[in-house]
Amino acid sequence: MSLIHRRTGSCPSFLFMTITNLVNRVYFYTNTSSTSFSAANMLLAINNAYERVVSLIMQTDGRWEWDDNNQTDLPIATATLTSSQSDYSLAVTHLTIVRVEVKDTAGLWTQLTPINQSDFAGTALAEFLKTAGPPSYYDKIGSSIFLYPAPNYTQAASLKITFQRPPALYTAAEVTTGTKEPGFNSLYHNLIALWVAYDFAIAHGLPNANQLRAEIKIMEDNLMSDYELRSRDEPLRLKVVHNNPR
Repeated sequence: MSLIHRRTGSCPSFLFMTITNLVNRVYFYTNTSSTSFSAANMLLAINNAYERVVSLIMQTDGRWEWDDNNQTDLPIATATLTSSQSDYSLAVTHLTIVRVEVKDTAGLWTQLTPINQSDFAGTALAEFLKTAGPPSYYDKIGSSIFLYPAPNYTQAASLKITFQRPPALYTAAEVTTGTKEPGFNSLYHNLIALWVAYDFAIAHGLPNANQLRAEIKIMEDNLMSDYELRSRDEPLRLKVVHNNPR
């Protein structure tokens, strides 16, 4: 039995909508054409809608972290650990940090524990694990992570960060080519066209704006339910809810 790896294989395209399909759907919903809805405005509107959909997915994808199918690598970055250096910059594409690991001088990987400055009220950060050694904790500040303690060795490719990133947005050239597909569940590709059409309808006072918004609501609810429950290979976990007494 063989598995199709999404980075190198392909799936049947019977449900997928290409950028050309999306543009044509927008024209259909808004009764426009390439003359009345310019390519530049269409590109901007489609990318805005793409980000909206992905934002919903990332809010609800649970234990199976979403990543855009159009990406050519996995959302895992490595960097060199530098002796006595605690501050390591993150790429701006890192929207969510999933886990951080370091490799020791024996070649063994260890997962670090996330901490926050609020955990150390009354304690100076400069005094927390200030002696260099094998890192055990990390803190996220702005576009950097800080390791505690700072490593006491220098070693290539020994800091590993697993993260989530934005969608692979469309370029003007890809709009012209017309073959790229959105990198999420194909059942909901039409959400992009609906959002573009709705924004256009609101801006131009089209009479179908409310109908478009209603369709968006239905499809978004279904998308969020599907992504929330897609880890069907894992047993359901009970959640304990504490009700505050009134």
